[in-house]
Amino acid sequence: MFFDKHNSGHISTVEAFNIWNSLRARYASIQTHKTDMNFVHDRDLYMLLRNHLSHFGKQVNVLEKAAKDYKVKPPARPPEEINFTTKIDEITDDYIFKRIYADLHAELFALSRATRSSTTNDNLRKIFNDIFLVHINIFERYYKYGKLKGWTDIEPSYTSFKEVEREQLSVSEAYHIWDHLNERYDQIQLTQFYLTFAHDADFKKILSRGLTELTKQASILEKLATKFYVPLPKKPPAFQEASVDPEIMEDNFVFRRLFTGIQAAIGLHIRAVVETVRNDYLREEFYKLLKKELEILDAYLKYGKLKGWLPAVPTYSP
Repeated sequence: MFFDKHNSGHISTVEAFNIWNSLRARYASIQTHKTDMNFVHDRDLYMLLRNHLSHFGKQVNVLEKAAKDYKVKPPARPPEEINFTTKIDEITDDYIFKRIYADLHAELFALSRATRSSTTNDNLRKIFNDIFLVHINIFERYYKYGKLKGWTDIEPSYTSFKEVEREQLSVSEAYHIWDHLNERYDQIQLTQFYLTFAHDADFKKILSRGLTELTKQASILEKLATKFYVPLPKKPPAFQEASVDPEIMEDNFVFRRLFTGIQAAIGLHIRAVVETVRNDYLREEFYKLLKKELEILDAYLKYGKLKGWLPAVPTYSP
């Protein structure tokens, strides 16, 4: 599941933090799970939490090895066992579900930050990416179970003057369709603009392929908006021409601007995935966008390294 053969290269200061912080988050989750499992009444919930612990244990092993290999001092580990001699009926399964849900939700963003900011060591980024994707699957299965048990809160519905064929949307889901489409339109217009400045032939091809992918995703989002009667924003111009001398815009600057845009888009996709809790079909569409963006980030980052355009993050010195 995890790529645990670390390269012999160095890591950056933020990657050292990411190792430490990811371990800290996993240790906290393990302690929370073991504590709450003492009070669980529902057998299926208990087994679900045990499944989480199994995944967390594997991830901790990988992260501890990374900490050892790169000489990053790890945080203190939680107790091996946490047992209580009595049951407290006031601690309900509903409460435990919501407490664990909040914990998983918070960790999701911490793990995604590790994936997005680990730009120096490719092997380490692969580790964070694998842990992050497993965590999303854990989060989704856990929420679906709580939804089945009636433990989740019901978000206000998005209402339109027509009935939709599929499951109704929540207000946040309608917003995420509109927000994603706006973001894609902005990225299309920006990429068109930057294409007129690009000098490197290979970079031009990469920008053209990126423009094709953005246009494809915008089309998917337009169909979703139409299906669920979400108002569509204005589309960008059919083409973009620069009225200034292209020599003033360097390729490395264009690369960095688009790279930060990709990182921001990952955050946008994550919020959509975790906040799309009513419509399972729509959440799967947002999840596809997230996975594709992670693939683009990895390929784009490696290309930037090859060209020497990626800013060098300060090196970690143990």
